[in-house]
This record gives sequence, structure tokens and C-alpha cells, in this order.
Amino acid sequence: MQVVRSASAAGSPRIFLTGVTGFVGGAIAANLAASASFKEMLFLVRAQSAAEGVRRVRESIARFTHSATPPAVSESQIVLADLKDPQAFSDLRLDDVSHVIHSAAVTSFADRPDVWEINVEATLRLAQRFSGHARLRRFVYVGTAMACGVARGPVVIESVRLPEERSHLVPYTASKAQAENQLRERFPELPLVSVRPSIIVGHSSLGCKPSASIFWILKLVSQLNRFVCPPTAYLDIVPVDYCAKTIVALTLKETLGFSAYHIAAGRSGSAMVEELLQAFHSMGGIAAGQPYERVSEAALLPLARSFSSRYAADHRADAGPGGGPVSTRMLHKALMLYGRFSKLNYIFDTQRLLSEGLAPAPSFLDYIGRCDRSTRKLSLKAQMAYDFK
Repeated sequence: MQVVRSASAAGSPRIFLTGVTGFVGGAIAANLAASASFKEMLFLVRAQSAAEGVRRVRESIARFTHSATPPAVSESQIVLADLKDPQAFSDLRLDDVSHVIHSAAVTSFADRPDVWEINVEATLRLAQRFSGHARLRRFVYVGTAMACGVARGPVVIESVRLPEERSHLVPYTASKAQAENQLRERFPELPLVSVRPSIIVGHSSLGCKPSASIFWILKLVSQLNRFVCPPTAYLDIVPVDYCAKTIVALTLKETLGFSAYHIAAGRSGSAMVEELLQAFHSMGGIAAGQPYERVSEAALLPLARSFSSRYAADHRADAGPGGGPVSTRMLHKALMLYGRFSKLNYIFDTQRLLSEGLAPAPSFLDYIGRCDRSTRKLSLKAQMAYDFK
């Protein structure tokens, strides 16, 4: 499907961004902070006042910059609303919007009751708000490459129709697939472009300063030196700043050849599990020099118990805020979930992205050291909190 929309036909863009206080949304805002159109942007924020909304936006952007001073944000840029509110998109300022980037979502792998309410129902309300909107030039929906479901590999291409509930490991990916499918079916006139990031870990220059999400589980596997996937399995990982830069480029590019794109490391940038283990071990992993062992899912609970006991013994003094013992149940849950994803052994095709003249993603191996250094003073419990909120 071709998308031909002019990003310059009606003057400078006015972008409406949802999810600005999240990981991907914050990185998108940070990428746009130096642009001429930043002062015209609108941000959907859940807050008690516009002033609180400004503070939350600035704090979110600050995570993704080396500067101690985040950009100025005015109260006039804040759209106060909760995605669960049916009237969340009633603000009249949205009538002037030319580009929508919808990155807000419940990204938890837990079976939370609000996953469908926010990821599907709120997304469709947003699309309804902009359906037939004369000023709208592009509606960018931030999905996930894992919305492809299971048994798709080894190289996954960008199919327009995504499999729904029964082909998914977790409700999150099922909800993202359903939302994207419904957008296409119910709003064919919407200038929709779906972007599907693969596994997002860290920042290429800041490491895990913005978020330690997922990185800690990769390091945990390296310390255990045992996992359920073969050592030759690939993990398609991208840094959040590359993801944000690419989303902004696809949002503002004058014409696009397709309506769905993977944002992924692809064939050239994905790393094998054994390469990641070697990288971790070279940085002082406790299992350095020992052969990796592939185990069954049944072995993960004893591994989680053993690790949590050893961790508690080694960190008795770390009983302050964010320290202390880690939950065996959470460790086991994480190992099970990420183990099942790792066994998919997916590489996401990026030919569409490259055909637009956009740069390929850096390899995770290029910045894994920055991620490791940025988490050394952060307790494992604090790192886990990024994924179990």
C-alpha cells in the first residue's frame, strides 16, 4: 500500500504526541526538541494542572539528553487528559494538528485489565477524532514488531494484516495487533503509517540512563549462563534514540512508499545470544569461561530461586530504598516470558525502511558497554521496576 502525503503542502507541521512521559514517547519529544516545530507541538499528559503537565514533559525529555536544562515547554502545549476518558481528545486545539504520533500504550506483559481499554479502545477513539480531519497529513501509530504473533520466522516481513489473540504470547502484543488491524478496517481514509519497533533496549549514547527495561534480564541470563533458547538464536534489538529518530523521520518525510515499517536491527544488526553472552562475560560476568547450557522451561524456577537466594546473600547491606532482596516470582516470570520470545528467533526485515533512505540501526553490541556501565550503581530491584510497575 502506498502512502503519498505532502509534509510541506500546508506549512510547518503541528504535531500531537501521546505517550510523552513514556520511554518511546519521551525519546520522540527529545528528538524534536531542537526542531523549529517543537514550540507548536501538543502533548497529551495525565496531570492535575497544565503546570504539572509541563513539569512531567520536561522531566521526561531530560532523561534523553546530556544537558542539565531541558527545553522550554509552555502550558499552552499541554492537553490535559486521561486516555481512559471518552472525552480525552475533545480539546479544540487538536483541530489545528497536522501530524499525530500515537505512542501511548500499556506495555506491560502482565494481563492487566486496562491493556485493552488503553491500547485498543483509546486508540480507536483517537482515530475517530482525526478521521476525515482536513488538516491531518499523517497519523503515525507506534505498534510493535512482536505484534506479528508466533511462528512467523525466521525473517519477518511487514504484513499489513496482523494475527490476533490466539497467535500471541502476551495480551500486550495481541492488543497492539488488534488496534492496528482495527485502525485499517474502520478508518480507511486515515493517512495511517504503522511503525513497529523490535526489542528496544537502552540508548546508544546514554546507555540505560533513560530506562533499564529488558537490559537487566539480558544481563541476568549472562550471569546464569543458562537459558531456554539455543546460543545461535538471534535477538533483534534497537536503541530508543534510533527508534525515535526513525519515527520522526517517517512522520515528517514528504512521501512514503508503504503504510507499515519495521524499526529493527534486521539482518545486519541483530546479535546472536552467544555474542551477547561473550560481550557480557568480557565485562566481568560471573560465568565467564563456562559453556552456555540450554535448559527447559521447567529449569527456570530452580534457577530463579538459586539466583535470588545468592543475590540476597551478596547484597544484605543494600537494604536502602530500591535495594534489598528480589522477588523470585518476578524473576521466574521474566525468565519464562523472555525465554518464550527468545525462542521465536525473529529477525525483522528492514528493506522498507532502508528504501526510504533511512539509516540502519546500530548493533546492540556497539553500545552494550554503555548500558552496563550506566546500571552498575542501580540495584537489580530498581532495574526490574522498569518492567514490573
